[in-house]
Amino acid sequence: MKSTIHKYKFMKDVALCKILAEQIKLPKVNYDYIVPIPSPIERDKARTFNPVTTVLDYKQIQYETLLSTQLRPRQSAMGKRMRSQVDHLFEIPSSIDLENKFILLVDDIYTTGITVHNAAKSLFVRKIRKFDVFTFAR
Repeated sequence: MKSTIHKYKFMKDVALCKILAEQIKLPKVNYDYIVPIPSPIERDKARTFNPVTTVLDYKQIQYETLLSTQLRPRQSAMGKRMRSQVDHLFEIPSSIDLENKFILLVDDIYTTGITVHNAAKSLFVRKIRKFDVFTFAR
């Protein structure tokens, strides 16, 4: 799986989206929002696709891009200690009411949990009720 995700994201083999999509099964729970963890827009442009939303689109799963982020160092190039020191700020439009909402965060890979932790911090400030996390691989 590590090799597949590496080829998909870093070697820009977008066709692997089909294989990933066929392997994943999202929880059968009614969420208010399914929210992909974003990558910086500069990375998506360079790659020509977003690794998470491309899979969700292929599976025809409705999602909301509530979170946005700025360009930061690649996590794959950092050790665990350095990752914990990098601030991953996620922004959410203030016009979206998330109070008491149940959210599913979707990301491609769960390594240290720092990305999810930082996304959760942004969501809990908005008084969400609960969130679950789904990743393609760990």
